[in-house]
Amino acid sequence: MIGTMEIWQQIFSQKIGQMKPGDTWTLKADYNLQSNDLDPGWKQFLQQHAFARFQCSQCWHIWHSAQVNILFHMHLDRKQRRGQAKMKIFRQECKKCLVPKLELPEFSQENVERVLENLMLKIRGKCYREAISPNNLSKIIVEAQIMGPHDSSHCEACRLGICYVKYEVQAPANTFFRTASLFPRSFPAHEEWSEAEMGSSRNVGSRCDWRCCCCYICCLVIFLAVLIFVLLYLKTK
Repeated sequence: MIGTMEIWQQIFSQKIGQMKPGDTWTLKADYNLQSNDLDPGWKQFLQQHAFARFQCSQCWHIWHSAQVNILFHMHLDRKQRRGQAKMKIFRQECKKCLVPKLELPEFSQENVERVLENLMLKIRGKCYREAISPNNLSKIIVEAQIMGPHDSSHCEACRLGICYVKYEVQAPANTFFRTASLFPRSFPAHEEWSEAEMGSSRNVGSRCDWRCCCCYICCLVIFLAVLIFVLLYLKTK
């Protein structure tokens, strides 16, 4: 499991270097970040439903959650070709301790990779103004059994009004473990997408809606024609 910022930074550097080799980007932790409180020119991405492992620093109790939130703020200086990304991982408390502390989670490398792949997409869409489809977002893998409901009273993101999930999705025993199942459960990354990021993908959806409307209208016309024919036939009888 990954708990150190250095690993996040190493994977981030690899991915951003492959995506935008001509620009220089940095990633750092900033626990003063606030949701929707952005400096001019900065963009935001909130990764929801990330899966991680927590351990209490007082009683050593271990628990897992699939409702971990990670807040990213991103900025690109186009003239300098330099970008900055800041991240804040929201913490949870141990519910066994009388005076619990907020604890930072640990992530598997696979889920760190998936979260940062989603961040790459958001950087491309928000900072480079590329047309990105929300269907390209990587899904988060649930790698262990979730015990009990999501406890919003011990969730930092819930207290701040960022985490809207009140109940943890239950994982039946031996179904979604990485070591026990070939098909671990996955959650999509939920995030609002702007018009610029959606690009032409919205046009595809519009064409589909238009075709559906035409089908409904044709069916309605055929139904009315058959009904009129039947009524006229009965009247002549």
